[in-house]
Amino acid sequence: MTKPMYHIEHGVTGVRVAGKEDEGEIFALLLMLHAENGMFSFNRDKVLEGIQCATERRGGLIYVTEEDNRVVGTLGLIMVSDWYSDDKYLLERWNFVHPEYRRSDHARRLLEQAKWTCERFKLLGENYPFQCGISSFDRTEAKIRLYARHMPCIGAFFMWGAPPRQTNKYEDELKEIEEANRRARRERSKRVHPVVETIIHASQR
Repeated sequence: MTKPMYHIEHGVTGVRVAGKEDEGEIFALLLMLHAENGMFSFNRDKVLEGIQCATERRGGLIYVTEEDNRVVGTLGLIMVSDWYSDDKYLLERWNFVHPEYRRSDHARRLLEQAKWTCERFKLLGENYPFQCGISSFDRTEAKIRLYARHMPCIGAFFMWGAPPRQTNKYEDELKEIEEANRRARRERSKRVHPVVETIIHASQR
């Protein structure tokens, strides 16, 4: 694991909790996130409610980073529990940085702040693990590698049936899987799609 960027008392330098005054800029970033990576339709009211449940301290939490006097990175968290348990944990809803600022450490700083949140709760006697994941056809391997450098890999998500906004990308991925399976049969290999290999390697570390 790499050395944490956070200080246990105050978190990561340059990352702050979002307030009501940030809602417009966060919404604009999430519109960009959806345009870039959204698999399903966009519900404006639902997105606004997701932002406001954090800015109004109703079970959510949003962190932001700034540059050039504007919000350029945002990470959304919500407290949830799984279907079989009452134990709560912090679930990442998004971690998004404006495309113009991606040659930076904004994404990592936001990730570190989420880890810090978990550690701060521990100091208060509460155990709320932080969980995040990736649902994307773009730069997926790089994103997996980023997260794998900081946290144990505990599984993976898979989907059957094309999402309505990413049908072509889904079908392209399906063709790659089929080709990888054909190569594996020819070579009598157990190797799979390169992205899945990355997940497997990360989980074995």
